[in-house]
Amino acid sequence: MYTVLIADDDGDVLEVMAAILRAPGYTVLTAADGYEAIRILADRHIDLLLTDLRMPGLDGTQLVVQAKVMRPALHVIYMTGFMEAAATVSGRLVQKPIRAADLIENIEQEMTAA
Repeated sequence: MYTVLIADDDGDVLEVMAAILRAPGYTVLTAADGYEAIRILADRHIDLLLTDLRMPGLDGTQLVVQAKVMRPALHVIYMTGFMEAAATVSGRLVQKPIRAADLIENIEQEMTAA
């Protein structure tokens, strides 16, 4: 199984997403903002970063830029409740709220993508 880092400034989203991903056996770490996510990335092996686009301070796109410098092979999935923000990213994007099965499917597709 994979180690997933979830970065989101909404504590409820972190709790729900973490529970969804722990159920099938993923190792899940959470970060309440982009800065905390960077600290975790510096200390832990992470296979996939699941990040909210809109966060105060270091937002999702800024986080990914820094994360990719640290770990170029890191897999990333962006989340947003605001699809108009989709134009600002290149990569896999899921809309919140997302069904558990769809989230897991997106992770598996991302992890097996070339």
